[in-house]
Amino acid sequence: MDKKWKNREKPNLEHLMSLFGNSTMSAFINGHLIIESLLVQMIDLKLEKPDAFDAFSLNFPSKIKLCLSLGILDERITDFLLQLNTQRNKFAHRLGYKISFDDVFSLCEKAYEAGVDFSDDTIHSDRELSKEWYGTEGVIKEIFQNTAMDLSFYMEEIGGKFQFT
Repeated sequence: MDKKWKNREKPNLEHLMSLFGNSTMSAFINGHLIIESLLVQMIDLKLEKPDAFDAFSLNFPSKIKLCLSLGILDERITDFLLQLNTQRNKFAHRLGYKISFDDVFSLCEKAYEAGVDFSDDTIHSDRELSKEWYGTEGVIKEIFQNTAMDLSFYMEEIGGKFQFT
């Protein structure tokens, strides 16, 4: 196998069209977009002249690092968000990438270590029950929903409106 195609599929129309039905990828990409929107809103809240700076023009890691330097987020959550982005990049830049449950469970453990609050500790503490009860897509949704909720608390702390009521 050609080295450049390792862990990737060669582009073909049939596969590209099938991506529209990939609910796991959609859950990950949509969750990432929600997190990114919250980061931009927090940056705008914290800057003295938000109209003079276009936070949307920054890439995701730069938004995270700016939130850290502005004192909006702490290092634990920023490290986790950078890992989340690395995983998102695999979907975005590796045609045919399929995330495993183990990858998702590991990410969920990292979210918990970063302080993301889950209503059910099983999701991040018991691999087998998490797989049975939530599955890959369910864990992805829980990671993003709970991360977004926690980021809304950060936003509220700096004078913004809580987003998920």
